[in-house]
Amino acid sequence: MFFLFIRHPIQRSTWLLALLVFTTSVVPGQSSQANSELTQCSRAFYRGDYAQATRIAETHLRGYPNDVPVRVLLARVHLAQGQYPQAFEQLRRAVISEPHNIDALYYLSLTARQLSQEEYQRLFALAPDSDRSHQLLAEAALAAENRSEAETEFQKALKANPRSVEVLTELAELKRSQSKFDEAIAYYAEAEQIGPLNYDIAYGLGACYTYKQDYPQASEWLHKAVILAPDSAAGRFALGNVLFQSGQFESAIPELKTSLKIEPGMKQAYFLLGRAYSKLGRQAEAQAAFKKLNEPAPPKTPAPARKSSAGVATKSDSHQ
Repeated sequence: MFFLFIRHPIQRSTWLLALLVFTTSVVPGQSSQANSELTQCSRAFYRGDYAQATRIAETHLRGYPNDVPVRVLLARVHLAQGQYPQAFEQLRRAVISEPHNIDALYYLSLTARQLSQEEYQRLFALAPDSDRSHQLLAEAALAAENRSEAETEFQKALKANPRSVEVLTELAELKRSQSKFDEAIAYYAEAEQIGPLNYDIAYGLGACYTYKQDYPQASEWLHKAVILAPDSAAGRFALGNVLFQSGQFESAIPELKTSLKIEPGMKQAYFLLGRAYSKLGRQAEAQAAFKKLNEPAPPKTPAPARKSSAGVATKSDSHQ
């Protein structure tokens, strides 16, 4: 998980106020009454009369609780005053009324980030040398692509809590991203012994052994990974790749096809599938797979973030 850290309170408030002032809600087709209330509320908001804006919005919402533009504007009034919990509640209700409202989702993300910033600051104040504090600092360093600082903070987190499966896994993934596969394997293995086994550990071990060309070990761990997360395109492709590399072409095909059902735009899977069919003498199917390489990728629908049993958010892995 990566977060934007804005440490100075004046910087935070200036940044947020600028966004509030220069972003407006325009909803075509609103009723004249709703437009009138929204206009009055907006005028009060922009002249800094937050009390009046709040009164207008709350009075209107008592009669029209599903008026999302007015509710979003009320949330912005709360945000301008630093009333983040109240803003969050208004935006949560707006999203319930209109799940795809862009303004509501946008301001909800800003509010959630601001609330999380406050919790981070509270954590650092209460336990500056705890494993969680160092873990957050490490993840912030990763977001800034400062791997050296990230490793330093992860090591401090591990010193504070040597049995943290999350930190061991993140250290392993950092080492894997640096192609230090033996070190990565050691961290993954230590995390696996503390347990329980989760997708991140199984996939990571499979990926490391694949790079080391230890295909039996890779296959064993990647089989475990797809059992733990059968809907992971990355896991299915990685297993198909290992089976292909070890000459098990017939077994590789179902895994590659499954990865393409989950993520149809995965060109690597079409290429490997074509090669597997070619190795088996199934030329027509091979040509059909290779033909897909020249077709435009279908629009990608983002999948919701999946949590491993270690509590680490996971996503498709590009370092396989």
